[in-house]
Amino acid sequence: MAVEMDEGQALVLWCLLLPELRRAAAAGRWSDRLERTVARVRDGGSALDACLQFDLIPGMGSDSPTRGVGDPAGVPNAYPDPRGSRPPSTGRGEYRCPRGVCGRYDRRDDEGRPPVCALFDDEPMLPTGAPR
Repeated sequence: MAVEMDEGQALVLWCLLLPELRRAAAAGRWSDRLERTVARVRDGGSALDACLQFDLIPGMGSDSPTRGVGDPAGVPNAYPDPRGSRPPSTGRGEYRCPRGVCGRYDRRDDEGRPPVCALFDDEPMLPTGAPR
């Protein structure tokens, strides 16, 4: 069954999975292709199209994915409930998108480091109480 996702939810998913996607791209030697898509999304392009292109939405796999040959399809359970009231989060301390572009919330990792925004060159995410 396909997961229905809107553009905002897709942007959260894209940002959340981008570090793992970059690792897979480096190992599979398709980083240039990925970074072109990252630039399009960063410049206001469709995150939903990017997620579909890289087969990140469960049940929405394409016939000709951009992933490298032999790479796993998507990341299961990366966005457990796209219709839930809050985006996924891990660790301690609430943070939000540093540019106010997406609805991603995250927490500090197990070592206490604040999360970063992979879409905007690892810019530190802001505490939820910080002004935009």
